[in-house]
Amino acid sequence: MRRSTVAAALFTALVLGVAGPPATAWAQPPAGGDTDVAACLDGNCTLRVTGPVNIPLDGRAGATGLSVSSIGPFAVAFWVHRTGGGDGLGVVGRAGSVRFTSGSGSLAVRVLELDPGAAVIELSTQPG
Repeated sequence: MRRSTVAAALFTALVLGVAGPPATAWAQPPAGGDTDVAACLDGNCTLRVTGPVNIPLDGRAGATGLSVSSIGPFAVAFWVHRTGGGDGLGVVGRAGSVRFTSGSGSLAVRVLELDPGAAVIELSTQPG
């Protein structure tokens, strides 16, 4: 892991109060959104998350999972997981987005709403 990635992870942990790895999947549907993390398997969904959550993905864009590691008052921290390593970190505020790319495609994560302890996120996958 490069120093910049390690520094970003440590900074995120300090700012957002990350206490460890994501816990059991825990999400609630937003109005008109998907009902659970299983609906995100193809990388296209909208979820209301209220705590750390692991979202399994089918790998069509190179990502095999996405973890919401923390929800703070100003930002949400995400980890994308890929087969064979190359995990990535993104920290996104309200109305912001982050895109994780690989040779297989890209996974975009957008924060639609952000409240203390809850966020509505949108995942969208595009082939490479």
